[in-house]
Amino acid sequence: MDLLLSKLDREQIEDFIRKECTHDGQFQDRFLALGAGTLFRPNPDVYASRVEDLIEDFGGRHGYIEYSDSFGFNRAVTRILDEADEAMRNGQWTVAVAVLTGIASVAEDIINSGDDSAGELGAIVYDCFEKWHELGSDPNLPISIKSEIFELALTRFNDKDLKGWDWWWDWMEMAIDLADTPDKQNRVIKALDAIKPNGDDWSAKYNAETAQKYKLEIISRCGSPEDQVKFMYDNVSNPDFRKRLIQMAWDKTDYDEVLRLAIDGVNHDTEYAGLVSDWREWEYKVYREIGDKNNELRLARYFFFGGSRWGEKEYSMESMYSVLKSLVPHEEWEKYVKSLISEAQSKKDIVRLLYIYTQEKMWQEYMDYIRKNPSIYDIDDAPSEVKKQFRDEIVRLYASAVRKYFQRASNRDSYREGVAFLRKLIRYGGAEEAEQIAIEQKSRTPRRPALIDELSKL
Repeated sequence: MDLLLSKLDREQIEDFIRKECTHDGQFQDRFLALGAGTLFRPNPDVYASRVEDLIEDFGGRHGYIEYSDSFGFNRAVTRILDEADEAMRNGQWTVAVAVLTGIASVAEDIINSGDDSAGELGAIVYDCFEKWHELGSDPNLPISIKSEIFELALTRFNDKDLKGWDWWWDWMEMAIDLADTPDKQNRVIKALDAIKPNGDDWSAKYNAETAQKYKLEIISRCGSPEDQVKFMYDNVSNPDFRKRLIQMAWDKTDYDEVLRLAIDGVNHDTEYAGLVSDWREWEYKVYREIGDKNNELRLARYFFFGGSRWGEKEYSMESMYSVLKSLVPHEEWEKYVKSLISEAQSKKDIVRLLYIYTQEKMWQEYMDYIRKNPSIYDIDDAPSEVKKQFRDEIVRLYASAVRKYFQRASNRDSYREGVAFLRKLIRYGGAEEAEQIAIEQKSRTPRRPALIDELSKL
């Protein structure tokens, strides 16, 4: 290409450009973009139009960008975004603003233009806002351009542009970052104050709480630490604020305040199990710290019966059972275990019921449960002590369950799994039973070649 350009004279190149611009609108747009910011003030509508043309091109006859075309579309729009990068490097601030304004104005069209299973469409909008943030934080950005972007961001936020996506809040983040005067800060606060929760609507509640968090950020820039604390207390129903206030009280060893905030949180957020668990954890930490054994025991029992979230090892069923055992006097433990069993039974909490049986080596009780629920999986999960102590009965129940399984099996995968169960039956001591089941299955009519083939591998 360089060789060819070196051989062509200016007239040939100009003639080529004129012809291409006449017959190819996208080529014309790209060529004219070279003069943006120098020969004329760039127009955001031009960049928006270029994206819309790409949506039409990649959407094809049905006007919908298929999954297989979404990557190519992403690359094509990214080349337009790259013009903003180049403009920023060259200090062409009006060009950068025009490019990003144009693409942001059709962000919703981009998102809804096709199949975004691969995330290629959303990635375009994400990259656009990343460049907005990069532009707004550039130390060389002129004050006039900062003010222009501030006005644009606040207007777009107030107009609810992209509301329903987190990108709506990107407009607010941009406005906050560029609110460098008391007047601008007050305008941001006014915009945030306009967002109110609406009844039981979850999204409205989320938006109101998010607006409060951004308002706190503004207060942190223009107010005192005391102003921030007061604002959080005034809006303590916001879970993020409550968590911060609890942490602050904990750091000051003000355990009474931690308890007050946590208990108030439990009462306020009864509909949200995750939040209730958070506040209970803080209660538990205080009681453990101050040595209040009765309340520590009460909450350990709460967590044992599922009050914690999955994956929290400290508050897991296993950890909490150990805590219960350490807090209950030895002579009272047997009676206490009975109360745990009773609660597990009333809640039909089989996981905890069997866990208690296992921890307390209550093999007879465990076997009573299996007799009532003689499933393959319950027997497989039973402790080895149960399988050994009640060997003959386990074999009989397991063999019966395997027979029932084969009655429902109807394809090779299920036959293969049935053979795996027969192997387990043999390990439990039921070789004769397993052989008998295999003979029964091989003689089934009509014949099942796949079943016979899998059984031959036993």
